[in-house]
Amino acid sequence: MTRADGTRAVFRVRELEQVDKDAFPTAEVYGDNARPELRGVTCGGGLVDGHGPGNIILYADLVATRAA
Repeated sequence: MTRADGTRAVFRVRELEQVDKDAFPTAEVYGDNARPELRGVTCGGGLVDGHGPGNIILYADLVATRAA
């Protein structure tokens, strides 16, 4: 998707983390950040009663903007 200024944002994955749902780092995932960053969350781990017992969290940093 092209941004309003006509450029495309390029992100690089910095970290993947698997955590138990009861140890979810809420402030780190949903808190404010001083720089552009993506955070993605999905279920992880082996299924227990049809549900993943944990989460996999992806953190990615903006590394460049390029002409579209």
